[in-house]
Amino acid sequence: MPKSCRNGFGDKRSGNGKKSNGFGKLTPQQIAVVAGLLTNALSVESILINKDQTFEIVLTGSFRRKTKADRVAEQLDEVSVGELIDAFLRRQ
Repeated sequence: MPKSCRNGFGDKRSGNGKKSNGFGKLTPQQIAVVAGLLTNALSVESILINKDQTFEIVLTGSFRRKTKADRVAEQLDEVSVGELIDAFLRRQ
């Protein structure tokens, strides 16, 4: 009987019932990427797939926190400058 099947489960579980996931510990760089994605500090810019089936994921991010002006500018992204000036003139 192979060593991996001695526990009766037919797989590589240790004696404590936990299955080995085959992954090592995460590196500090990997932890930083995961944290950046989870906190929306990083976002996926593009996914590139080469002809030999390898892929690259391009991430972008910034250490600078968005200001109120940045958030307003994002909301006004599709508004033309002329419309914006007209809106300011109507406020007065």
